[in-house]
Amino acid sequence: MEKYFKKITDHVYVFLLWDESWNSFNNCYVLVEGDEVTLIDSGKEEHFEHLAGEMKKIGIENINRFIATHGHRDHIGGIRFLENAEGYIHKADLERVPEDIRSDLTSYLPDSGSTVSNLECLLLGHHTKGSVALYHKKEKVLFCGDHICFFGEPINGQVVEDGDVTGEKFKKFVSEWSQNKEMRRQRDFDSFIKGLKAMNQFEIEYLCTGHGAVLKGGINRYISELITFE
Repeated sequence: MEKYFKKITDHVYVFLLWDESWNSFNNCYVLVEGDEVTLIDSGKEEHFEHLAGEMKKIGIENINRFIATHGHRDHIGGIRFLENAEGYIHKADLERVPEDIRSDLTSYLPDSGSTVSNLECLLLGHHTKGSVALYHKKEKVLFCGDHICFFGEPINGQVVEDGDVTGEKFKKFVSEWSQNKEMRRQRDFDSFIKGLKAMNQFEIEYLCTGHGAVLKGGINRYISELITFE
């Protein structure tokens, strides 16, 4: 099974695992600040042992808090194994969470504003009603869930890629989406663009998505290029 665990900033690690059933990398992120450890997205339940094993290698055995960017199972499945972590999700996505683990997500993310772990939360509400982006100002990292993602794309060993030269496939998808009236309506293209504009208010050095490589550099320019398809 192809997987990677890499430190991308002083405080942020990314875990990527190739999901053979979906033919895509699924991503999780670990934020370490002193003795406090925050997990952003947990992957599927059946994959969590791989993440736990990688964290253990660097001395992480306890997670203080878990934040879900949204309620799909490839982002929340591992919460079953986080017995001591305080769990956060936007309330609009709680209905997506299986009833037997809803009690593990008792803290709710705001529509906008500061939350835990020096993160600023922004409700996007496009991929799901409760989809959020999380921004870490000091590290200039934006965790955007699946609002932007590189689902199904290989990384060829490059966990972190140049934002100025990567992301063309997704850009092409957005271009085609913008020109298809029926697709614009069905997938609420206007809401997608609104989310891009909201995210682009931040100064972003690293774009951490739900699937695929992390982009570094040129992120605001890349998002601006996506917005031009409006």
